[in-house]
Amino acid sequence: MTDREFQFLAEWPEVLTGAEVSEVLRFDPRRVAALAQAGELPAFRAHQGPSAPWRFERRRIVLLVEGGDPFQGLPPLLADRPAVLTTKEVAEILRFDPPTVAQMAASGVLPGFKVGAGPRGRWRFNKRPLQDRITAAAPTTETPPTA
Repeated sequence: MTDREFQFLAEWPEVLTGAEVSEVLRFDPRRVAALAQAGELPAFRAHQGPSAPWRFERRRIVLLVEGGDPFQGLPPLLADRPAVLTTKEVAEILRFDPPTVAQMAASGVLPGFKVGAGPRGRWRFNKRPLQDRITAAAPTTETPPTA
């Protein structure tokens, strides 16, 4: 990558979509999804299910492009975020629109809690379960202990 391309990547959001990673790595989007599924690219799914889209931490993709280990331990992605997140903040992190995040919360796909009743109620999300989901879904290079 040229300096100009890397600068462009530095300006992207902290979480990338499969299409964006496909553009950076110059792979077909299906290949990016297959690599994520196989654990060869550090990725996570925003919710459970085979049709859930893959998401990628930008900093791990940068490490990969720079020749580093994208699976190395890094501080939590959400370390600088408040303990309770709004629907808009979660939407920005996971790269969905806010109504989709609210629907995911209402259906139980995304853990959250509602403050207020009825249509005026607002969804809020504890940072910890969201961070746990991102961390748990990311493949690791740790080898299992041998007997």
